[in-house]
Amino acid sequence: MPDKPKRDFFKYVDNDKAVLRYTARFNTRIPEDIERKFIISFFLADDSISIFEPAQKNSGIIEGRFLERSKYKNPDNGNAFITPTDMPIGGDVKINGY
Repeated sequence: MPDKPKRDFFKYVDNDKAVLRYTARFNTRIPEDIERKFIISFFLADDSISIFEPAQKNSGIIEGRFLERSKYKNPDNGNAFITPTDMPIGGDVKINGY
């Protein structure tokens, strides 16, 4: 069995607690999903992403973790992993088909 690939130690130490947070919403015409809001957290230490959905009163949607922390690929960029440059402010990003 091959060994796990080693992570970039210096990148991990320099960006240990650095997190980029974005607010987001679905780009859809489905009436139930128009008002849903999300918090996208991009962890600079290992380029992983997690998405959290905060509670909204009387929405009927369960709040909490939407996508767990992991590295996700960008299908619009040749299946390369998502980087902070792929998430411009005010732009669109596709994460795991959403």
